[in-house]
Amino acid sequence: MFAALLPSLSSAEVVLPLPDVKPGRVVTWGGGADRQELLKPPADLDDAVAVTASDSAGSYSSLALRADGTLVGWGLNAFGETTPPEDLTGVVSIDSGPGFSLALRADGSVVAWGSDVSGQTDVPDDLGPVTAVSAGGYFSYQGIGLDDQPCGFALALRQDGTVVRWGKDSPQLGCDFIDARLNPPDGLAHVVAISAGSRQALALRSDGTVVAWGSGVAAGLDGTPPEQWSNIVAISAGSGNSLGLRADGTVLAYGIWGESGPPQVTDVAAVSASNRDVFLHRDRTVTVYPELRESVPQGDGYQSVSAGFDYALAIQAEEGLPTEPVIGSAVVQPWVDANPAGTAEAFQYVATGSGTVTTFRAYLDDASTAERLVVGVYDDEGGEPGALLATGRSSELKAGDWNSISLGAGTEITAGQPYWLALLAPLCSGTIRFRDLPEGEGGPTRLGFGDDVALPSHWRSSRDFTNSPASIYLN
Repeated sequence: MFAALLPSLSSAEVVLPLPDVKPGRVVTWGGGADRQELLKPPADLDDAVAVTASDSAGSYSSLALRADGTLVGWGLNAFGETTPPEDLTGVVSIDSGPGFSLALRADGSVVAWGSDVSGQTDVPDDLGPVTAVSAGGYFSYQGIGLDDQPCGFALALRQDGTVVRWGKDSPQLGCDFIDARLNPPDGLAHVVAISAGSRQALALRSDGTVVAWGSGVAAGLDGTPPEQWSNIVAISAGSGNSLGLRADGTVLAYGIWGESGPPQVTDVAAVSASNRDVFLHRDRTVTVYPELRESVPQGDGYQSVSAGFDYALAIQAEEGLPTEPVIGSAVVQPWVDANPAGTAEAFQYVATGSGTVTTFRAYLDDASTAERLVVGVYDDEGGEPGALLATGRSSELKAGDWNSISLGAGTEITAGQPYWLALLAPLCSGTIRFRDLPEGEGGPTRLGFGDDVALPSHWRSSRDFTNSPASIYLN
């Protein structure tokens, strides 16, 4: 199950936000040929901002959170877990376990429904407002049958950074692993994210360390993760395995993967663990490890992922990014760069196509505080930026997303010719933070000077760097 960092909140009032995800259509894959119709999302589901796929063998139940805070469910639904209570609104987060589901509302309250054979839907009366929930557990046998019992438990993260667990011991039902071992360790505090797996749980603390507990299904899964688990920003506990994501996009893992070993992936933006793990990469593509027999969705523009048992879900924005811009890079590069207001920076590219370009697209990092942005296209003069060919500006910027800025009538670009694409955050407008390559690992870049409203008509360089390409392009 997936978990990520959440904003800190004042204890005086709880108003949790919806996920920072561009609404889009739900894509599913896996499950085998005989499950395709069962796993197929509703045809009109094109405004999802969160998805959850059940991480329990044989469950095949899915939920999606719409941009208006309502839910839609589909799948096997053997215990009513994909049928939300009537009039449930104001939801900001969801998760699903064996035969039950959880919803977190904007006011910090929790709603649970579905099977309650192990107390997994008995939300504590004294829980109070929380900032995150996670559902875990397993079926007592392999797949849903007459004798199967959904052995579930739930976690909630309180505002004070402590964790609560509910779901009672039920050994007579085959739920031998839902016991006191799943209680959060004494003294666990400063928690910013939680994740419940099949028989284990994870908590991410504010210092980037991870605490694990539970009965486990593999050596070490019931204890503290390996020593190298540091600088973690997101966690996910699955079916016999656990994942940690670092800020640099690398993934750490331990648990069961058979002969294939743990995943070796980079440039990752989000992780979701199950019997197969799903990775959302920074370029908004998706990979699965170990690979499914069925094809994993191709292309880009994916916003969110959720790994279920033998299948998975993803949200794909309706407005996909061009895979071949006329010039520039439509890939979200790994390095977060920053320029103070009044500083311009130009990146060299060679045009891959010809034509009149009218739109400049720039990806701004989540941490960008720039309120205004000026962009420009320069010709090349002996390997340096020369005359300004076209420019545009915007005061409607979105951090953590692509921003489209009009170049007016545009300018002609010729394939095979070098050009320079420039960014400027005007004076008194905040700090622009964007994506490029680390210094020394890329192509030519030039710092320059601008004023409070515009780029210069002819470039004046101040310093040279080598971190092109930046995540900017023209079309």
